[in-house]
Amino acid sequence: MEKEEIFLGHFARPFGIKGELKLIPTHDFWEGVLQSKKLFLRLLHGTGVDARPLEVVRFRRQKSHYILKVADVSDRTDAEALVGGEIFIDSEELDVGLPDRPLPFQIVGNTVMGEDGTRFGEVTSVMFTPVHDVYEVAGEKGTFLVPAVPEFVISTDVKKGEIVIRPIPGLIED
Repeated sequence: MEKEEIFLGHFARPFGIKGELKLIPTHDFWEGVLQSKKLFLRLLHGTGVDARPLEVVRFRRQKSHYILKVADVSDRTDAEALVGGEIFIDSEELDVGLPDRPLPFQIVGNTVMGEDGTRFGEVTSVMFTPVHDVYEVAGEKGTFLVPAVPEFVISTDVKKGEIVIRPIPGLIED
């Protein structure tokens, strides 16, 4: 895996008076990453960017977001200073297991091919819909969309960087 920073979410606001923060996760977020010792927080200031290690003391899920208690944040005032901060981890420094399903950062850049080995292009982005993800693929014949469902995606091997699809007529322009 090529080294990249994985954007996991941002702090939206303080939660309560004891220094907790509301984290809005991205699609690359998985709960297990909060146990990592390699997280870092990036804050944008008028004078530049401040990046520093982030230690999560405890967390809990609340609907579609998380409430985090982080080290060295003892009250609401301390928490307010971190609002807007973005949480990242370097892909090469993962010290926690990944979930069973591939995450978007693992999918983008993969080669897309047919069952017969025909190369169609590379995944350029992952779109999120209420029902399933959709892969945007760019190749020699243009850009097309592949629903990330078993009827279309036969296999995904993120270690090899390959996704095998079963194209139907009209999916890819001739």
